[in-house]
Amino acid sequence: MQRFFATSKSHSDSRVPLWDRRAVREFCAAVGLLSLALFLALASESAMRRGDTSTGLTLAVLSLVLAAIISLTIVPRLARRANLSRWLIPFSFSITREGGLYILAIFLLSLTAINTGNNLLFLILAALLSAVITSGIVSRASLRSVGVSVQVPENVFEGERVSLKVSLRNQKRLFPSFSISVAQKDRLGAGLISSTFQKFAARGSSPQEEDSFASRSVLRQPAYFPVVLPGEVRSELVAQSFPRRGQYRLEGFHISTRFPFGFFRRGERITAEGEVVVYPSIREISSYYHLLPFLPGILEGRHLGQGESLYAIRRYQDGESARIVDWKATAKTGELMARDFARQEESKFCLILDTVIHPPRKPDYLSEFEKAVSLGASLAAHFCEEGAELELLTPNEYIPKGMGTAHLYRILKSLAVVQCELPSATTSSDLRGELSGMLEPYDLQQILSDKIFKIIISSKPRASFPSSIWRSSHVVYFDEL
Repeated sequence: MQRFFATSKSHSDSRVPLWDRRAVREFCAAVGLLSLALFLALASESAMRRGDTSTGLTLAVLSLVLAAIISLTIVPRLARRANLSRWLIPFSFSITREGGLYILAIFLLSLTAINTGNNLLFLILAALLSAVITSGIVSRASLRSVGVSVQVPENVFEGERVSLKVSLRNQKRLFPSFSISVAQKDRLGAGLISSTFQKFAARGSSPQEEDSFASRSVLRQPAYFPVVLPGEVRSELVAQSFPRRGQYRLEGFHISTRFPFGFFRRGERITAEGEVVVYPSIREISSYYHLLPFLPGILEGRHLGQGESLYAIRRYQDGESARIVDWKATAKTGELMARDFARQEESKFCLILDTVIHPPRKPDYLSEFEKAVSLGASLAAHFCEEGAELELLTPNEYIPKGMGTAHLYRILKSLAVVQCELPSATTSSDLRGELSGMLEPYDLQQILSDKIFKIIISSKPRASFPSSIWRSSHVVYFDEL
């Protein structure tokens, strides 16, 4: 099952009007006043030539004052209203290998035409230059009024290969769009206009930061649409996987085309917002965990009730069902003896993930922590499938006990964004102290008591848990993963 993830519109289809009426009026007023200042300056020069010095100086001062008023009042307001990002930043342009050869041919032909003065060479040169202009106009028309949307699966797991549905809508009424490539990141090479600006803006960023951006991209592979007719919606499936758990944000798309000649690649950015939460990977757990928390003696009932475990043998009382008669005990004692059963306890336990990395810290502690998170997710999936009542507790979050698939995905979402912590001077070395900030003392005492079985995943040293917790817990250390 899929859900709608993000929709974007091209800049030409923005809800913001292309022309601001107030800005147009101010622009026209500025042009008119500048024309008046120019007229006064010309009149001042004419008066100076006639010998009328006082009139010339007066007209010159009025012209300067008028120009100063325009530059101090109207021009700043027009500059503040100018949205340069709408025209410059979304626009990108690069030259392909074929385009480079084409420009080189134009340059050589122009040199030949200038040296020889042959009219035929000038005609050929004009035709080649007109193809460059035509390419820009047609590619801009293909990218205009285009909407992009993405659909992703409802639940995505780390390392799982999923299919993303990328849809392209041509909102133009008459003209089709040709050879459109949709990606999340600008994949253009070195360009002449905005690509140079992008390279300058990227100076100072390390390769690790660029790799981090690429690894956190929602759309990791571009989608290609050969042709989209007017008013038509085309969809393409992109198969990919998310290498890490966590949040993946979509901050926009980049659409580009090489149509019509393939000499140049023109692209535009489209703003969009969205987020995908990738759950930790679910793996097959050891057969030992299949017995938890049903190991003998861990959840032994202490009260009479309906169950299968024998609680006691007593004398049979009149009116009771013959099914509870213990015939072996009756044969030994010579009296009718009955069996009492222990009340069947509910299968419930608490999963505790200790996110603090305790010393000695290993060099690969991050990979060990990821294995611990994956194990926690696998245990949660296993016991939810078994019908157990499960709760999750970390030093930073508590999810109350619950059952079912919805509760499982709530736990997985919490584990998807959990991060490890390095101990500080105020960090408690005791598990009770680490968890005290999330629960009230009474509630925490109930969880850490022997009434609730616990699976604790921690990097603490061995034998660091008190016996009161050890008796009702199964501890998994990081070095065991």
